[in-house]
Amino acid sequence: MSSPATASLLASRLRRIAVFALVFVVEAARATQPIPAFADVKAAARPSVAVLLARDGTPLAERRIDPHVRRLEWVALNSFSPALREALLAAEDKRFFEHSGVDWRAFVGALWHNLWYDRKRGASTLSMQLAGLLDPELALGRGGMPRRSLGQKWDQALAAQALEARWTKEQILEAYLNLAPFRGDLQGVHAAARALFGKSPAELGRAEALILAVLLRGPNARPEHVAQRACVLAERINAPAACGPAQRLAQASLDRQRTAPRWELAPHAGRLLLASRQPGERLRSTLDAELQQGLAGALKRLGVAEAAGVLVDNASGELRAYVGAPDPARPDQAQPPRGAANLLLPLVYGVAIERRQITAATLLEDSLGNHAPTHPDERLWVSARTALADSLADPAQTVTRLVGEALAERLRLADLEPPRSGLPDLNLLQLAGLYRALASGGQWLAPQLLPAPERAPRRLLRAEAGFIVDDILALRDADGTLQPFLFRQSLLDGRESLAVLSSDRYTLVLWAAGGRGLAAQVAALGQEFLRGLHRTQPAQRLHPPPGVVSALVVFEPTVENARREWFIRGTETERVSVPRNPPRILYPVGGGIVDATGLAGDKGLRVFFEAARVPAGGWWRLDGERLGAANGRGEGGNGGNGVSRQPWQPVEGRHLLELMAADGTVLDSVSFAVRGPAAEPSKPADQQPHQQ
Repeated sequence: MSSPATASLLASRLRRIAVFALVFVVEAARATQPIPAFADVKAAARPSVAVLLARDGTPLAERRIDPHVRRLEWVALNSFSPALREALLAAEDKRFFEHSGVDWRAFVGALWHNLWYDRKRGASTLSMQLAGLLDPELALGRGGMPRRSLGQKWDQALAAQALEARWTKEQILEAYLNLAPFRGDLQGVHAAARALFGKSPAELGRAEALILAVLLRGPNARPEHVAQRACVLAERINAPAACGPAQRLAQASLDRQRTAPRWELAPHAGRLLLASRQPGERLRSTLDAELQQGLAGALKRLGVAEAAGVLVDNASGELRAYVGAPDPARPDQAQPPRGAANLLLPLVYGVAIERRQITAATLLEDSLGNHAPTHPDERLWVSARTALADSLADPAQTVTRLVGEALAERLRLADLEPPRSGLPDLNLLQLAGLYRALASGGQWLAPQLLPAPERAPRRLLRAEAGFIVDDILALRDADGTLQPFLFRQSLLDGRESLAVLSSDRYTLVLWAAGGRGLAAQVAALGQEFLRGLHRTQPAQRLHPPPGVVSALVVFEPTVENARREWFIRGTETERVSVPRNPPRILYPVGGGIVDATGLAGDKGLRVFFEAARVPAGGWWRLDGERLGAANGRGEGGNGGNGVSRQPWQPVEGRHLLELMAADGTVLDSVSFAVRGPAAEPSKPADQQPHQQ
């Protein structure tokens, strides 16, 4: 027998011996090899992202939580494209449905090849590769080795046999497609298809399938090498026409992965709610996908980069839309607090009406400005209704002083901490909560983005006072006909517009910053959007509660035309007259500055607070502390109509000065500032308290 023939026979016998030995050992070990259940593997393969859902389960936003791997939701086998399955089996395991975990013919051939040649050849089936993915002890390159050791290969074969004994072929193939590593940190076909091609596994065509199949052998190979291997595979499956598209796709996609979220309908709400969530968590919110899309589109139509809006369902207090900015990449503008003093005035007037300190017909003094006086004493008088509807500043200060600490108590009921002086800045959600209360009989609920058990509301206003304020804020047609919508708007710094609109079902808050004419655009947009929400179910006007009555009011003198007015029962009146001269602080002027630069050289410098028409027992309060009685010496009230003076040594900073009645009622108040020795030159003397 010739030497070549002898060698061939020897090789054949060695193969048979090896196969019999392997089969014997595998069959003996099959029952003891630890293999996890398919359901457990599927449950453990959590996506690396958390997803925010609408109330009906529609995805709205996603956020990557696990920074180490990019993995998406598990995909069922029948949701992978046929082209992908064909390319995968041709590239990795063409006898997958014929063997029982190990392709012994290929396995022994690879062992024999690797004994004689330096360039090693693998023979891992899909089952063996999956076993390596499931067991870290069988991981490729463990211990710094570039390839699996012979012992690992042996254990991998045993594990594949055990896997085939416990799982179906379909389960093995499905798990492999969901767990196989691809380029970079991509794991599973779902993540790879989205990142590389922007497609779902079901949408993969021939070219994409070829690239994904050859990436399994070299996930991070250069694009030209991937393209070359894809063309070889295309020939193998008798689809040479796919070579060109695969080459172009490899060059265009492999180094330009798509990392943007799949869903960005509510990106700012997603950032707010998903940051502390777990990978794979799907968080159901209170948002409505259709309303969210509608509000986002409406804000984009404003044509400005800075805009935001929230929509609250009045019945539940749940947010139905939350848009932090037209562009998902821009910061969330719904959260920053903004100066909202004008928008808080309805609550201020509501508290005063509830406490029966004023009615909607009460006359309040306003600054003359460019207006003609309405009374012979050269002053302008307006009703509380007009003052609130027109956002008049001086009457607002008067009513704010009247309610005093009662306003702070109501703000705390709404989880708002009032500042030392003035009114708090509010974000869009806080404003929505307050105006929802006005449209809901005075009952306050914090707007929420996540479903929660039914909550007990807090009474912010009595229903009677809330109804009267709502009636003042109601929109009217050109002919004066009352509409079932409330509207309030504030301009901030000349370039920002903040608007609130509400109906019986919804409360909408909008903010935008931009150029001229923006306020009118925001108002029109808000009304159009709110009316659209009621296209199929018309909004209803609020009905007056039992404690409210309507009465005809006549003003004397005729500062306003006679009209029918709403009153809390027991406060109604037929005639309203101009009130007597009220007490007021003359100096310092509200918003003025005291120049105290002389303190550096004169420790005896004093300024004098001055007030007119102080009643008996009146006294001064500065920054919440009693300062002295309202006469020149701080020893008691003067009880007359002259000017009372109180000396004070200036202290640098901002201050709140209040003129108090004997019973603790605030009669008047002003805010002012003191400029210290190192400050800039003072303002003109007509803006400062008198000094002596």
